[in-house]
This record gives sequence, C-alpha cells and structure tokens, in this order.
Amino acid sequence: MKKWVITVSILILLMIGYVIASILVGIHDKKTAEERAVSIAMDEGGLKSVSDFYLYHGKEVYSVVVGKDDKGISQVLWIPEKLDKNSTIIKKKYSEGKSEKEIINLVKQNYNPEEIISVKLGMENKSALWEVTFKDAKGNLHYYYYDFVTGDKRKTTIKGI
Repeated sequence: MKKWVITVSILILLMIGYVIASILVGIHDKKTAEERAVSIAMDEGGLKSVSDFYLYHGKEVYSVVVGKDDKGISQVLWIPEKLDKNSTIIKKKYSEGKSEKEIINLVKQNYNPEEIISVKLGMENKSALWEVTFKDAKGNLHYYYYDFVTGDKRKTTIKGI
C-alpha cells in the first residue's frame, strides 16, 4: 500500500510539473512573438509607441500591433509569423476600421453574451478582422469574426462545453 501511495504521489507531481512547464513555454513564446512584432512595428512600420498587442492563430499566425506613429495617429500593423518575400506587413489607420468598443457593443446588442472572454484583431485571407470569443447562458463558446473595416460578420463557430 505504501509503495502505491508513493507511486501515485510521484505521478501526480510529474503531471503538475508538466502542466507548469507547458504554461511557462506558452508564456515565453507569446512574449518572444510580442518582442519581435514590436521591434518590427517600430523599425519597419513607423510606430513610435505601442498600446496593444494581439497574437492571432487562424489559418496563418499573425502578430498584431496597435500604436501611434510620429504624427500621433493610431495605426494597426498585421505582421505575419513568417515574414519573407511572399508575405507583407499590412498597415491601416485604426480610425479606418471599427473600434474594439464598437465590436463589443455589436455583439452585446445582437447576442446578449453571458461573458465576453476576448476581443482581438487578426487576419484571414489577407482580410483584417476582429475575433470575439464569448460564452452564452448555456456555457457554449462562441467565436464571431467581424470585418475590421465594415464591421460585417464574416463567420461564426460555436463549441459546446
């Protein structure tokens, strides 16, 4: 019996260690992506300050940086994970699109979410978008995607919990 308790205790400690290590690796990867994106946004994108960063995982991975240029104009830069001669940085004035607050209001008016989990900028098929994740009253997760410029709904994914 004593060996069984020790074995189970060791297995539980190993699992806890694995979970903690996985979380730390994820945090490090996001921090590294953010540092890379901010550097590119300031060096190549002309930003002088940064206010927001989003890491978007869709068909392609994009780092999205929001900040101000030397004239104080808010800009958004979508930086592909694999930045090479076949990919480009996309830059738009924040004022050209719907704001985060406008998108949240749109979701609240149309879907009455129980809890909004996240709102972030992303990119699909070279088209800028907002991704909104929320829970409904039944606990289902909803992923709604809105065009950055027009605010039109692009697609929806619902996952039961």
